[in-house]
Amino acid sequence: MDFGILKEKIKPKQKVLANCIAESNLLFAPVLFLAQPLCIIMKNIQILIIFLFSVGIYAQNISRINTDLKLSDSLTLDSEIRIYAGGGITNYSSLFRMYKDKSEKWTAEFYQHYAKVSGQAQLRTEKQTLKSENDMEYVWNSILRTNIQYLPNMSEIKYKMRERGNVELIDGEYQLMWKAKEIMDGIGYKAQIKADKKFHEVDFGNPESYLKYYPDVDELIYFNELLDLIKNEFGIWKK
Repeated sequence: MDFGILKEKIKPKQKVLANCIAESNLLFAPVLFLAQPLCIIMKNIQILIIFLFSVGIYAQNISRINTDLKLSDSLTLDSEIRIYAGGGITNYSSLFRMYKDKSEKWTAEFYQHYAKVSGQAQLRTEKQTLKSENDMEYVWNSILRTNIQYLPNMSEIKYKMRERGNVELIDGEYQLMWKAKEIMDGIGYKAQIKADKKFHEVDFGNPESYLKYYPDVDELIYFNELLDLIKNEFGIWKK
């Protein structure tokens, strides 16, 4: 995919447009294709960028998925992680869940969810109990080592994922030019974790692909370490 040139029009002391909305949660946007405005306000500068996302699974609501899988929306145990995954124009999503119950026993599960499509497909779910390559306590601490309990949403690090350009005078207006990759299709993830009685959740879209273009972004490095750990320990999500 080629780099696209994005423009920022510099207009001092101008208010935010009323129809600008904050970047929404990619995993659970209510439509399959979304032309989405992203507004960033800097001192005396207004930036308006339009992104087009292909969201696939993201159209599915997490609460509905949890209901279908007979899971609570909240993480009620003191040590638990859930990673929802899906992508493309499909009714398929999956969930990795690992938790320690009140008897101090660790369990890892993998769910596959095929949403109902009116007139085409019925709801179908599958559940599998997983075994790890290493001791589960080791796996849990390795998960925490990726800093997943602290990572920001991918939308908050977009500024790191672009090549800074120059300020140029175009058609009588100063514009800031830069180059950025926008991957239009792939896999999105929502991770939820409860550790030390603290809850945290984070969304990343296409982290594996973006890491190839931005290998020095530490948040991408950490999130991909988490995915690699899960893949290698439990043998899931391997292409």
